[in-house]
Amino acid sequence: MDTNQISSAIGVGSGIDIKAMAKSLTDVEREPRAKALEDKISKAEKRVSGYAAIMFGLKQIQDAFKGLNDLSDFSGATVRNSNPTAFEATALPGAQLGQHTVQVNSVAKPQITRSDYFSSATQPLNAGAEFNLQITVGGRINSVKVTETTPEGVVEAINTKSGVTGVEARLVSTGDPVNPYTILLTGTDGAASAFSVAQPGTEAAVPGLAFSTTLQSASNANVVIDGLAISRAFNTIDDAIPGVRLELVAPTASSGTISLSRDTAPVKTKIEALTKAYNEFQEFLDTMGNPKSTDEEYGGILATDTLLRYARDQARSLVTATSNTPGSVVSALRDIGITLDREGRLQTDSVKLDVSLKGRFEEIAAVLSGNTENASLADDSIKLGIAGEALRKLEKLMATDGPILSRSKSAESLVTSSQEELSELQERMDGVYERYLKQLSAMDSVVSQMNSLRDSLSGQFEGLMAMYTKK
Repeated sequence: MDTNQISSAIGVGSGIDIKAMAKSLTDVEREPRAKALEDKISKAEKRVSGYAAIMFGLKQIQDAFKGLNDLSDFSGATVRNSNPTAFEATALPGAQLGQHTVQVNSVAKPQITRSDYFSSATQPLNAGAEFNLQITVGGRINSVKVTETTPEGVVEAINTKSGVTGVEARLVSTGDPVNPYTILLTGTDGAASAFSVAQPGTEAAVPGLAFSTTLQSASNANVVIDGLAISRAFNTIDDAIPGVRLELVAPTASSGTISLSRDTAPVKTKIEALTKAYNEFQEFLDTMGNPKSTDEEYGGILATDTLLRYARDQARSLVTATSNTPGSVVSALRDIGITLDREGRLQTDSVKLDVSLKGRFEEIAAVLSGNTENASLADDSIKLGIAGEALRKLEKLMATDGPILSRSKSAESLVTSSQEELSELQERMDGVYERYLKQLSAMDSVVSQMNSLRDSLSGQFEGLMAMYTKK
C-alpha cells in the first residue's frame, strides 16, 4: 500500500488518488503527440508494404518477359516418331524443321560378367585372409583391396571403386538350394568399356572369383540416320540431327521416320502469361489507389502517392512499345492480337494470335527477342526487341537506387525515426508523470496539514463551548 493509500485509509490527506490524477494529467499531454507519431508510423509502414507489392508485380511481369527474351525461347518443335519402340526422339532448342529417317541396327550394351556360385552371402573366402583384385578397363589396371572376405565384402569393395572403373557389383540369389549366390559385375555401355578381373600374380587365386563367365559382351550402338552409318558407345545421341536427342531403345529391321513441325503452343502460353501478369499488376494498383477499397491489407494504401501512377505508366509502356527490331508486318504486340481495353487491361484476340504465330512465327520471334541469345542488358548498342528492352527498363526501375526502392527506403527511415521519437516522448512523459506526482504529493501534504489544523481548532472551540455551557 503506497503513502497516498495509507493516508486515505487513516483519514488524513486530501483523499484524492494522486497517482490516477498524475497519470491523467500526463496522458493529456502525451496522447495527442503519441497519436500523431503512431499515425505517421502506420502510414509509412503501409507505404512500405505498397512499394513491396509494386516490386512483386513488376517481378511477375519481368519473369514473363524473360520467357520471350531469347531466340531459343521460340525454337519449340513438335516431334512425330513412327517407330517409338526402336527409339525415342525429343526436340531441343534449335531444332530444325524437317523429316529424318532412323534405323537402329544395335544398341550400346555393357559387359556383364559373373563369378562362380557360393552357398551364402557371408561364406568365408580365402580362409579369412585379405586379398586383392585387379579390374582392367581400357588397358588401365585398378586395384581393389578386399578386407571383408565374403561375397558381400567383395561386392562392397568393388563398388567403392566403381566411380573410377565404371564397374558395379551386385550379389544375386538364383534360388539354387545348395549354392544360390553369385556376384554380377556390370560395366558401362560401349565396346571400349570392356573389362577383365584377375588377381595379382603374387597372390594365390581365391576360389570362385575368376569371373570367367561373360553373360553379355560390351558393344557400341550402330544406327543409320538419313543413310549415314553412325556408331556410338552410348544410346543417347544428340549430335546427329540438329536440335534432336535420340534415345535408342531396341534394334529394328526397318527404318523409322521422325518429323519436326513448328510448335506454337509454348510461345502462345508465354504471351498469355505476360498478359495475365500485366493485368494482375494493374488490378493490384487499382486496389492500392482506391481509398474506398474494402481490401483490408492493401486498399487505398497508396491513394495519394504519385509513384502509383508512375508505375502504371511504366508498365503500360512495356506492353505497348514498338519493337526496335520490327518485321514487315509485325512490329508490336497489338499486331498479333494483344491490345489494351478501356479499363487498361490487356485483351487477347486468340484467333488473331494463332494465325500470326502460324504465319509469322520467325517475324514474331525477331520482334520480341531481337534474334538475340543471352545478350547483355547493359550493352545499349544491342537491339533486344520488345522483351529485351522491357527487361532493360525493368532492371533500372527495380534497381536498389531506382525510384521504387528509394521511396521504400525513405518510408522505412521515417518509420525508424518516428519510432525513436515515440520512445523519446515516452521517456519525457515518464519525467512529466514523476513531476506531477511530486507536485500533487506536496499539495496533498499541505491539505493534510490544513485538515489537521482544522481539526485542532474545531476541538478547541468545542472545549470552550463546553466550558461556557456548564455554567
